[in-house]
Amino acid sequence: MTNTFNPGADTVYIVRIDGTRFGPFQTTFDQAKVLIHETTLNAGAGDTLEREVPGQAAEHYRITNTHFQPQMNGVQAHYTVRLRKEG
Repeated sequence: MTNTFNPGADTVYIVRIDGTRFGPFQTTFDQAKVLIHETTLNAGAGDTLEREVPGQAAEHYRITNTHFQPQMNGVQAHYTVRLRKEG
């Protein structure tokens, strides 16, 4: 079975602890985790994921863990980013 790449409809950014902002990245958002199809994601625990919400203020989530999954069996390489809602 081949997994076709679908970047998702949500736009997110990574904001490092030092304030550096990376992105945008397209993903399908889940409040506990997101998959970002990028092979060199510069993010780690303590950084912030910022989610754009049309017509609203951006939502912010603390990154608790990142895990890289290399391409395997038709699944594109990606990072799983685990999150916790801020505020």
